[in-house]
Amino acid sequence: MTPIISTFPIQGTSSKVCRGGFSVLELVSMIAILGIITGVLVNTFGGDFAGTNAGKLQADVAGLNHMIALYLADGGSLAGLSSPQSIVDKMKRSRPQSEWQQHAGVVSGKLLDVRLQARMSSSSDAAGTPRALWDRTKQRFYISTSGSGVKEFYLDNALASADYGSETRGKSLYAFNSSKSGWVWYNPGTPGTPNYMDPTMMNTATPASGFDPNETAPDSTTPPSGSGGGTGGGDGGSGGGPDSQPTLAMLTTPVFTPSGGTFAFGSFPATVALVGAGPASASVLMYSVNGGGWQTYTGPIPLTPAMNIQAQNVSTRPAEFTSSNINSQTWYRLISGFTGTDTGSWGNATGGPNLVTDTQNTGTTSVFKSGNTKLDLGGGQYLDAGVQNSLSFTPAGFNGITPNTWFDFGAMMISNGTTFYNSEATGVTLSVNLSLTQPAVNYTAYINLGLVSTPNTSDPLSSADIVQLLNPTTDFTVTIDGVQYRLELQWQSLDPSSSVVQGNNLLIFEGANAAVELRARFTSNF
Repeated sequence: MTPIISTFPIQGTSSKVCRGGFSVLELVSMIAILGIITGVLVNTFGGDFAGTNAGKLQADVAGLNHMIALYLADGGSLAGLSSPQSIVDKMKRSRPQSEWQQHAGVVSGKLLDVRLQARMSSSSDAAGTPRALWDRTKQRFYISTSGSGVKEFYLDNALASADYGSETRGKSLYAFNSSKSGWVWYNPGTPGTPNYMDPTMMNTATPASGFDPNETAPDSTTPPSGSGGGTGGGDGGSGGGPDSQPTLAMLTTPVFTPSGGTFAFGSFPATVALVGAGPASASVLMYSVNGGGWQTYTGPIPLTPAMNIQAQNVSTRPAEFTSSNINSQTWYRLISGFTGTDTGSWGNATGGPNLVTDTQNTGTTSVFKSGNTKLDLGGGQYLDAGVQNSLSFTPAGFNGITPNTWFDFGAMMISNGTTFYNSEATGVTLSVNLSLTQPAVNYTAYINLGLVSTPNTSDPLSSADIVQLLNPTTDFTVTIDGVQYRLELQWQSLDPSSSVVQGNNLLIFEGANAAVELRARFTSNF
């Protein structure tokens, strides 16, 4: 890959004009071009990041930052912009043609190729992947491995004929004289303000706000404390070193009211407020919604379900304060309730080679029976116990069931019969067709049951047959407003004298007809 290096025309000069030296802007341009070439060489012969893509991004960021410096020095403004693409597009404009004759700088034309685009990172990108982020305070791009940023700058040929128009910039500090005689160059403007986000002049009474030309130089005869060689021999020993730089105060991280989380449908907040703005003259409270552009906080933010908001106190006086940490919160809303109907059918029975089954999936109640009830006495004589093992399912409709609440999913009648020759089923699947109107979803949930037939003894509990709920957490899921719901099941005995629940196992006493309720709930992942 080749780093994207933009070229720009030099306009506003005449071949008949003789110039005796370089202007300030021309020197800055020369330094910028050398910086771009240096970035390319660093990318070619071993940069700080491993991999071609990382090296290309590093070189592109270096080139863009040089272009930004030229643009700002020539009176351009990136104030109020936070989206990388909007910053790139701003520098695709040029000064109006009416200013070209007088303008003495080298950036009358657009600074960037109109095809230049910024491809943003996504959640699917590998962790630690370098990306370019925009520093609103320092007005420049920087490389990071976290946060939402640009993973690649590229040229889109579909934009080759695009025209981003012109713009009126601030006055240049150096311009040609428009009159026919007199001075060749003159100074039409005044120096700009040093703070990017605070359009006020620095207060020389507080030199921490910026450069103080009247500051007295330190006495060079008194070495600063901590400098010098230390106690060891050889090349300087183990101590000393110059004084460390002072640590800047960090602005307070803003907080949300109410904070993010999961809310019931009726209590979901309409708006969220930001609390904890920094000093008005030193910070701006900013926020971003769902990874979008950053904007200044002016009042409560309207909320919608699954909305993510990031907030930060951004320093406007970087010589005194550093920006706060970013606070990121998400607000989820649970559905008001689930409403629908269900119908069941039996199938996929498993058992031994002598398996005998009888399935009835017609009507409201579906029935599954298994086992041979006849014992061969020989000589053509049989003893018929008369009762097979059986399970019946009668679905129950549900209306307005709130999430994470257990409800009656269907009634079951389970009979522990008497069968012979290992002819009973060892497993069966209950397929339940769900027809939901709130939300509008149709789905088939498969409930797998294990059937264990135990030998009869004098102990009723140890003789009880077992119906196992093999998948109490079913494969049914539905996502609404960013919240995923899954159908879960459990047993509930309606007659303790005929059945007992032990976790996911239902124990049916020998010879009993047990009335059981299959219960369900829609659990949320937040």
